[in-house]
Amino acid sequence: MKTLLLTLVLVTIVCLDLGYTLTCLICPKKYCNQVHTCRNGENLCIKTFYEGNLLGKQFKRGCAATCPEARPREIVECCSRDKCNH
Repeated sequence: MKTLLLTLVLVTIVCLDLGYTLTCLICPKKYCNQVHTCRNGENLCIKTFYEGNLLGKQFKRGCAATCPEARPREIVECCSRDKCNH
């Protein structure tokens, strides 16, 4: 009986994904609902807002390992919860 219980516990551990995977929004629009599962090591969601001269306002969302620095005329927001870059 102990062998059966131990086997079931081992199978459960192997079959479960024990690591946490962050999910972030990834579309380049102001309003977004496209969800992406981040890769291992990408622990941040980012949202970049850029106001260009000819192209108007641009948005970029995605996953990142580190929070990038904002360039001129750019706002960068980073967060670490699922879909927090809305």
